[in-house]
Amino acid sequence: MRPAAKSLWWAAGALAAAPILYPIINPDLFWHLSAARWMVDHGALPRADFLSFTAPGRPWVDFEWLGQLLFLAAHSAGGLTGVWVLKTLLLSASAALLERTLARRGCGLPLRLAALALWSGGMLAHCDIRPDLFSLLFLGALVYAGEAGLLRKPALPGLGGVALVFLLWPNLHGGFPLGWFLLLCYALAGGSWLPLLVSGPATLFNPYGWGPLRVVLAHWRQSTDISRVIMEWKPLDFANPVYWPLWGLLVLAAFAASFAAAASFRLGGKKRLSWPLLAATAALGLMTLRHERSGPYFTVCAAALLPLLARDMGLEDSPWTRRSAAGWALAFGAFLGWLVPRAVWSTEFNYKFVPRAAAEFMARERAVLEPLRLYNQWEWGGYLAWRLRPWYRVYWDGRYIFQGELAQAERAIQGPDDWRAFMEAGRLDGALMVNLSKMLPAQKRYPDGSLKDFPRPWHVFFMPKERWALVYWDPKAMLFVDRKKAPKDWLARHEYRYARPDDGAALMEGLRLKEVPKPAFLAEDERHERELDEFGGRHRP
Repeated sequence: MRPAAKSLWWAAGALAAAPILYPIINPDLFWHLSAARWMVDHGALPRADFLSFTAPGRPWVDFEWLGQLLFLAAHSAGGLTGVWVLKTLLLSASAALLERTLARRGCGLPLRLAALALWSGGMLAHCDIRPDLFSLLFLGALVYAGEAGLLRKPALPGLGGVALVFLLWPNLHGGFPLGWFLLLCYALAGGSWLPLLVSGPATLFNPYGWGPLRVVLAHWRQSTDISRVIMEWKPLDFANPVYWPLWGLLVLAAFAASFAAAASFRLGGKKRLSWPLLAATAALGLMTLRHERSGPYFTVCAAALLPLLARDMGLEDSPWTRRSAAGWALAFGAFLGWLVPRAVWSTEFNYKFVPRAAAEFMARERAVLEPLRLYNQWEWGGYLAWRLRPWYRVYWDGRYIFQGELAQAERAIQGPDDWRAFMEAGRLDGALMVNLSKMLPAQKRYPDGSLKDFPRPWHVFFMPKERWALVYWDPKAMLFVDRKKAPKDWLARHEYRYARPDDGAALMEGLRLKEVPKPAFLAEDERHERELDEFGGRHRP
């Protein structure tokens, strides 16, 4: 290989490595692992909820069961590092499929390397460990088959391959309707209808039958409501820098596809474009703007489409193409140079979105906490159930069976009265809540009748100490329990009556007026420091 080609490979590899090597951070990983653990222990597939105290026995179609078992196998082999290795392998396979698709279509080395850079930019925001990675792999395989001409007059082995993909897909992730859509695009463009006809029945050969399709349709019907409360269902965000390369890919794809389509029509169809891939890219681009979770599927198609447009339009060696590819690579490389030092790089797990230290405290205090019905953040449930198994039952976790309750919780946090009604309706004995730095207006009345403004933290109003005792807190989480549901001697040892987060102004005033006993405050402060060291809760990750 010539030195220039080697340099290009190294440059493309460095750019593509960013999403492949990115650390895992997805808290849903842990309920996937819990589901797999249950399957191994019981020798069966879950069909009802077993992780929560709010919905035990609620029907649950676990259409990702096969992927969960693969996650557990990786975890058993190498812990969370093993799961990270599985993620890198799946993403690497997706990138390799893209490169082979373009090579099969005759794209030269520069275009293939540019495609890897495009793929890397679009995939960066969606490179975590999640069942979606299997959908990316299958979608990439169908793009390969379509662009290689294997879907025009498929032989029996080719149809068998399509059937195998759709036999596996509903057991790994719910993205299989995207495969139907792509096959439809190729069939409408003059390809064979047999792959599409084979794919439909193949998806039904799974342990849940029609169940996966019903869940996907329910998600589609509820997408507007879900998008109000779940981040990945919201419209694509420009405020988060990690989405900037995806925005760039969207703009580039829209411009290039419009230019190529207009040129093809102007030339009377003399330039034969990949219209199925162009249609799929356009549809997925619109879906991405509406729900950012569609971004990786758009990326799979767009990263293949753009080099193919350049080749089919005869622009592979044009200065415009070379400058565009070089400009993208330089811009994305500069972006990575800014981003990489700001990320927490680890081959284990970034605990940013889970209450790791609070869970360690809860594990130590199992005897008191086990009987209690404790509220937890939706995204924390999976980790808590995994770390505190087998005794802990969550309020809820990231599974779709709880999505209908998210709007209710969203309304409950609008004010203290709403929150009190929410806690009472759920017959909750406590709550593990996010330690938000949010202040609300309050006043202090002095003996002479005068008033002074003292903003107080939100928890003073939402979880008043007359009923709720704060028994643990760190920079991420706060644990409250109902005074009536915990032993008095245990509360005397663990409650924080004075050393409470973000309430320094009121505390200092209480100390000045001798309303707060200084020795008691100092004892609490010392205990808090010991607990932060013991449970590793001193800093937010």
